[in-house]
Amino acid sequence: MPMQHARQRLCGNCLSAVTGLYCAHCGQKQKSAVRHVGQLTGEFLNDVLNLDAKLLRTLKPLLFKPGFLSLEYFAERRARYVSPLKLYFLLSLVAFFLIQRSVDVATGDQAPIRVEGRADESNITIGNFNGRPWHAKTNPVRLSWLPDAGNDLINERLSRLEDTVKRRDWTQLLHAGLAATPQALLVLLPFFALLLKLAYWFKHRLFMEHLIVALHNHAFLMLAITALTVLSAMSSWTTGLAGWRAATGLLGAVLMVWIPLYFLLVLKRVYRQGWPATCWKFGVIGFSYLLLAAFGVALNLVIGLLML
Repeated sequence: MPMQHARQRLCGNCLSAVTGLYCAHCGQKQKSAVRHVGQLTGEFLNDVLNLDAKLLRTLKPLLFKPGFLSLEYFAERRARYVSPLKLYFLLSLVAFFLIQRSVDVATGDQAPIRVEGRADESNITIGNFNGRPWHAKTNPVRLSWLPDAGNDLINERLSRLEDTVKRRDWTQLLHAGLAATPQALLVLLPFFALLLKLAYWFKHRLFMEHLIVALHNHAFLMLAITALTVLSAMSSWTTGLAGWRAATGLLGAVLMVWIPLYFLLVLKRVYRQGWPATCWKFGVIGFSYLLLAAFGVALNLVIGLLML
């Protein structure tokens, strides 16, 4: 018995007895990081392939089974799927990369997007300050609670924005808007979960449960945006095939209808209320979320424009 105890492995981190691949006390993996390159490469490929398998198992129910992933998560069946937060970040990166790429392709071989007109550039102003049109020299922004360096930076950014507006070059503004959208959606996630919490107050669910539902819904939205972007690109690639253009247009229309219907079905399946209550809450939550989204995107757009 003493000999058996002496042969027992000890964790290098906390010196607790170890019986498996991970230490039950501190959680450290019992594989040395100093190994042959071949072993490390094999382990890396195994992790990547495992992620691919989990991602494939996750995307199908995410797209076609509203509320399924959230219910699986609540039922403690989580290991087979990509986690909600990781799924949202991954799909948002893909979606906005494709959107940005499609904008770059659309404008890459053309002149910058400009608005034609004969408006007097001297009358163009980007706002008022102290009751008069802002001007970098004669009427700059001066905030008493900011140091001079901060006020100078604000006026410099406003000058760049004014120059872009006067040149009527909207390509930079379009890029600023696209850059602002992911941050706005990320900030809106907890607010969306709060709307669910308020709408289903008497369900006595934890805020984290509503946040999981919000993450899965936003992940679906990113997946739908990705699909719409791909369909739009495929339609532009096949300008000579009228049938193909009609098919991609039809798929895009079906997907646009599926987005609000998906959210309605999520509310019905996750929170299990009757159709009248579900439809009423769907309308209230949807309207409130659209107002929040418009405000969030506008605020982040202003910040993005000031960073031009």
